[in-house]
Amino acid sequence: MKILLILLGVLCICFILVCIISAIENRKLTVTQYCISSYKIPKSFQGCRIVVLADLHNASFGKENEKLLQMIREQKPDYIILAGDMIVGKPGQSTAVPVQLIRKLAEEYPVFYGKGNHELRVGLFPETYGDLWENYLKEIDGYVTWLINDRVKLTRNDDYIWLYGLDIGNRYYKRFRQYPMQPDYLQKVLGPSEKEKFQILIAHNPNYFPEYGEWGADLTLSGHLHGGMVRLPWLGGVVSPMFHFFPKYDKGRYECKDKVMLLSGGLGNHTFKFRVNNLPEILVITLEHTEQEIQ
Repeated sequence: MKILLILLGVLCICFILVCIISAIENRKLTVTQYCISSYKIPKSFQGCRIVVLADLHNASFGKENEKLLQMIREQKPDYIILAGDMIVGKPGQSTAVPVQLIRKLAEEYPVFYGKGNHELRVGLFPETYGDLWENYLKEIDGYVTWLINDRVKLTRNDDYIWLYGLDIGNRYYKRFRQYPMQPDYLQKVLGPSEKEKFQILIAHNPNYFPEYGEWGADLTLSGHLHGGMVRLPWLGGVVSPMFHFFPKYDKGRYECKDKVMLLSGGLGNHTFKFRVNNLPEILVITLEHTEQEIQ
């Protein structure tokens, strides 16, 4: 009995420590730099810088997100990409935080927005979420370029690259199991890829990275997994929002053949607000023209 009480006490202390560490980490920010090189990146895009934000989930870093904004400004980006889940998809949730952030970003940079599963479901089920989605769209209308199974041409000196935004069906976000993606699905929703040009794909769910690359995405930008919430040395993220333990993709850079995915650890949380060894993350990508394959 005494041993059980000691073990219980130790577990309680560990839990309290984890909560303290998590509370501290949730208020910090880190910047992760990546360089993406490809012969398909035009010379005019040499040194182009892209900031990627994912999974804000209404989080604030400083008053009116001023700390986040300042860290973004320090990166001197040419474009801002929002890789989904800026909002919290729960009935009655406010969207004031992401709206304010997006409006401020749009005053200084072109902002491109791809949907995550939270944007997806509030738009799909108005009977549950009311007018949350409709009002959110109105609040940021004119401030962002939405990429909902659509693309935009980023142009410099008559050269260009493609930026796509993927909005996959709700079944691809089901918990506990991964729904198989049919070989022709991406071509149906995005159209045929222009493989001779450099193509960036905003695809919130990283679990289909091989399919994204097979379709033709040279660089995939994802989020969704929050870095696995708790990260263990050598083992990585512990659990994904889809309740997959030690997921194959959790955070960082991944390669498949000559394709690359950059997976953000995200900025915020929604239901389980734990972050251990997993600071909120801003991704910064520098594009580089080379005569070699993407590296």
